Amino acid sequence: MAVKNTKKDHPDSSTQRYLPFSQIRENIIIMKDDSARLVMKCTTVNFLLKNTDEQDSIIISFQRFLNSLNFPIQILVRSKKLDIDWYLNNLNDKALKQKNPLLQNQTYEYIEYLRKLIEVAQIMKKEFYIIIPFDENENKSVKDDGIMWVFNAFWQSINWWADLLKIKAQIKNFSKLKKWLIARSHTIKTWLENVWLRADILEKQELVSFLTDYYNPSLDSLVKMNNESSDYNLINN
Repeated sequence: MAVKNTKKDHPDSSTQRYLPFSQIRENIIIMKDDSARLVMKCTTVNFLLKNTDEQDSIIISFQRFLNSLNFPIQILVRSKKLDIDWYLNNLNDKALKQKNPLLQNQTYEYIEYLRKLIEVAQIMKKEFYIIIPFDENENKSVKDDGIMWVFNAFWQSINWWADLLKIKAQIKNFSKLKKWLIARSHTIKTWLENVWLRADILEKQELVSFLTDYYNPSLDSLVKMNNESSDYNLINN
């Protein structure tokens, strides 16, 4: 007599249910609270190398930029260990092709020197991001009963079907979210150009890599996503 296995591998059994976002559609993060996020990566400017007038101009321009915003933004600064493996591999390839034994040996010594320098000095690089949010209800006053809000939040946290239904509703509303986020990104991009900074929207694959590295840095180099997919659902259907 066969016994029917009623156990199902629901998404709520994985760590994905604890992430604040439900999916990545195109290059936009859709949150579980129906809002959305757009991530822009910014270049840097060497402030200390500027003269006094240029420094004052940068400060004033950035102040005007912040004062001009009529929506919230998040500025994220990440410090990461410098990765030059690609450079070292390139040097190693050139050393293998080097016919002069002396130059080949010097190249290998230089590679070893760089490896030890990175390991001992712990050289870090900084990356700068601006995260743009949009919530179509952000300008509306919300009146919730405290007890009911807690109950609903608890129910949604254990009910994976509620998350699936929410994702379907978010897809229908995606065009509106994208329109507002793109408009806000143009505003930020224009203002930052006055401060000699360039801000570019992260593309889909860059965004996936960014989030993977943010939540689990050890998996960043191991995760391979299918580029043919139009979106990444982080709650399994």
